[in-house]
Amino acid sequence: MPGDYDGDGKTDLAVWRPSDGKWWIINSSTGQSWNVAWGWSNDIPVPGDYDGDGKTDIALYRPADGSWKGLYSSNWNWWSIAWGNPGDVPVPGDYDGDGKTDLAVWRPSSGMWYVNNSTTGQSSSTQYGLQGDVPVPGDYNGDGLTDLAVWRPSTGNWYVYTTPQAWSGIQWGFPTDVPVVKGSAANVSRPGPRLAHKFAPHLHFDSAAPNFPMG
Repeated sequence: MPGDYDGDGKTDLAVWRPSDGKWWIINSSTGQSWNVAWGWSNDIPVPGDYDGDGKTDIALYRPADGSWKGLYSSNWNWWSIAWGNPGDVPVPGDYDGDGKTDLAVWRPSSGMWYVNNSTTGQSSSTQYGLQGDVPVPGDYNGDGLTDLAVWRPSTGNWYVYTTPQAWSGIQWGFPTDVPVVKGSAANVSRPGPRLAHKFAPHLHFDSAAPNFPMG
């Protein structure tokens, strides 16, 4: 689960361990490693900058009930928001360009994208993609907004939706390939019902741990 967890502008090495729900992170600025228990074994990790402080926040999506649960890196307060239905695929991104990660899901059965904009709190929905596609959102045109996009395994085609009047398609890849985009690991399912931790985080640093407020 790579991301800029220490805010130094460099991507930090990070993994999430489904067996115990722990995140293991090495800060690139100091080389210090730390871990936090956050999530169940069947959750899907969805790290992103949800509070807009320039640091990646620890967060997960729970497919069983469509809830998002995260830890703000700015103050280590936890949050929980319901956005999605069982079977939806989490596709977080900055869809409104405010520097914060927005909650979003893609519904495979209908190809619908449902986005909750962090700036206004308003939601939007757009149909883009077919059942069997893989959602691959990203800023493909460099305008600072996350674009809707899907990869079609049957043909290896990428389809990018930038505006209602503009979309593009390109063939790149074979049916057995895996599309690689920023945050693509979030689309990997995590089977198994074992509970690792539900809400209050437990932080551990290799050296002396600072006293974090938990809210």
